[in-house]
Amino acid sequence: MNKVMKKSGGVKDTEAVVDAPNQFVNLTYDHGFKIVFGTEGKSERLLMTLLNRLFGMKIVNVRYLPTERLGLTAEESESFFDVYCEDSSGRRFLIEMQMWTQNYFHKRAVYYSSLSVQDQARVEKKSQKKRGRVWDYYFSPVYQVSFLNFPNTLVDAKEEGGNPYISHYVYRSKDTGRELGDDTNIIFVDLQKFRKDFDECKDMAEKWLYSIRNMHLLKERPEGIEGTELEELYEEAHYAAWPAEKRMYYERYIMNRNDIENIICEHYEEGLAVGREEGREEGREEGLVLAARNMKIQGLPLDTIMAVTGLSEEVCEAL
Repeated sequence: MNKVMKKSGGVKDTEAVVDAPNQFVNLTYDHGFKIVFGTEGKSERLLMTLLNRLFGMKIVNVRYLPTERLGLTAEESESFFDVYCEDSSGRRFLIEMQMWTQNYFHKRAVYYSSLSVQDQARVEKKSQKKRGRVWDYYFSPVYQVSFLNFPNTLVDAKEEGGNPYISHYVYRSKDTGRELGDDTNIIFVDLQKFRKDFDECKDMAEKWLYSIRNMHLLKERPEGIEGTELEELYEEAHYAAWPAEKRMYYERYIMNRNDIENIICEHYEEGLAVGREEGREEGREEGLVLAARNMKIQGLPLDTIMAVTGLSEEVCEAL
């Protein structure tokens, strides 16, 4: 079983846990990311610029879609995404900021992308039925984009000239390398691998990665961004300039998040200690079960407990 819940060197790292916001929003937290890139009527241009710059797209317009529409059942329809949108050509983008690793994370990404296909199928079937037709299985391309702020092996080393921080997966023939189409795209962005300072960034894409990863640690904007696309990003993410109510809402989220992380760290380490004392795999499993039980007593969500311990839903529910 893989060790989980690791961020930048562990939950207790000073970079990973920020007690209170400084000048700018923490974009490595899903809540901060959603505020800056997922606010309808305000974030569209920033989101388009982000996607165009990092992934070489040519998006000219986006429309936000409700995440609660995804999935065929009430359980599947729970919101897992920070941002769900489509561009003017119909392409769908599901975007998330992920702080904690999970077992089978790549399978999770494939599953999440399928929810957008189901969403499109449901709409098309209803539309075609009104016209007396049958859905022909056409759906627009789906892009599942995960920003990963934990150590991982999902982003491959690239040949010279490629982006070492981004891996884009598609369905491809094992024999010829021919792509089956652009219907399903799984993209991982590795924030952990990006270690450059701002003045070391070679292009605007790297400056975006730097800003997403480090903005919350800065006391002022980097020099030289005036008049560039990054100026709008830093203005929108300037937490200190927000209205009091919006700032209080974000502060409350940060405090709750830090409380949860401290509880997770404490019980996770306690569980591993039990496993080490037992000195066998069964003992390690018992330690993880103990950690899960303690987290459940503390009221942590089931999804969080599963992500941290790697235990199955059935085991966690039975505790």
